[in-house]
Amino acid sequence: MRFALPLLCLLLAAGPLNAADALSDYVRKPDASFAWKQVEHRDVDGFTATRLDLTSQTWRGHVWQHQMLVVRPPQVRNKDAAFLFITGDGDAAKLFNLLKTLAERAGAIAVGLNRVPNQPLYDGRREDALIAHTFDQFLKTGDPEWPLLLPMTKSAVRAMDAVQAFASADGGAKPTRFVVGGASKRGWTTWLTAAADPRVAGIAPMVIDMLNMNAQLNWAQQVYGRQSEQINDYTSLKLVERMHEPRMVELRSWVDPYSHRKSYSMPKLLLLGTNDPYWTVDALRHYWNELPEPKLIFQTPNAGHDLAGGREATQTLAAFFQMIADREPLPRLQWSFNAKGSGVAIETTTSTPAKAFRLWTADSPDRDLRNDRWASEELPSNPGRKAATQLSQPASGYRAYLVEAEFTASTGHAYKLSTEARVTPDTQPAQK
Repeated sequence: MRFALPLLCLLLAAGPLNAADALSDYVRKPDASFAWKQVEHRDVDGFTATRLDLTSQTWRGHVWQHQMLVVRPPQVRNKDAAFLFITGDGDAAKLFNLLKTLAERAGAIAVGLNRVPNQPLYDGRREDALIAHTFDQFLKTGDPEWPLLLPMTKSAVRAMDAVQAFASADGGAKPTRFVVGGASKRGWTTWLTAAADPRVAGIAPMVIDMLNMNAQLNWAQQVYGRQSEQINDYTSLKLVERMHEPRMVELRSWVDPYSHRKSYSMPKLLLLGTNDPYWTVDALRHYWNELPEPKLIFQTPNAGHDLAGGREATQTLAAFFQMIADREPLPRLQWSFNAKGSGVAIETTTSTPAKAFRLWTADSPDRDLRNDRWASEELPSNPGRKAATQLSQPASGYRAYLVEAEFTASTGHAYKLSTEARVTPDTQPAQK
């Protein structure tokens, strides 16, 4: 059976996009190509796995098509909750295993959405090269439908529509609370999906540490003396030099999640790697305090953009989804880093008793710590809710630091949370 957008939606279609709110306007804009169908259903180790084919939209003449995998655990206790994990062209077996873990822990369905974005497009461009090209086209033309993050976000919104319709057609209760996650460009999409759709009850953006884009770019220039080579697709088009052009300011108001920060009242879990080559180690300093509660971080030590395979991050992600699905209170981790003498006084407190606290540090002769090894030491705590220590400043060079707290979920599984990372001495060696 095939399902299409009702004709009524087309009759209610708005006119051209309102440039002042291009993201929400594009996401809400009706599209007659939206459709989904069930193509496969299997039972695997007590789980049911259903594959759906989704057509999310037609963007600039390109019909966007995706595959969705809906995993239902053996016992569903939270019929109103679902996890939506946004992927690109990743490993199907790895995705299935992740969805199984999420579904089982939370007693709720978990859904994978692939091919976000549909690519390659425009002379074989993919990923950052494709996003940068569409940004450049918007700056040249002023057409607000050019930025690729708009159809990427709409893909996730249409996936939620399809999941709800599938659940209803399958005779079950449709989920109304979605926790959304994804990595890198899909993490970027996760942030924007939360800004665009009220069904999002929690988000877990992964390895996308770039909110407050203008401040991040300025900071990289001050501490590295250059931009990360990982964003060459953007710098090669001179997008950084154009950050203050009127159209670029307008574009950032749509696609920089920092612009939407007041709308992020839902629980947030940021999953990062301490050695991600895209970002400065202390990128959180430019937006963390501006995000509303509740909010959590887990930084995988000695991990780059792949989160070292994601084993530790998966445990924290599963606990996060389970707590939201079961309506349990989230732990709250708070910290203070205060200069004291030639070092830093560190204090970390939790609302929930922690099994352990660890101080992680990495030293470097320069302020670029992306390739430096982190090491940990256990911190005493009293009584599992507070840990304090004094960190000395290195005799030369720089020292990055963060505190990690380990907890036990109500399911009995361990998971970890972190503070933000900072650097001592807190100077900008490349600042002119």
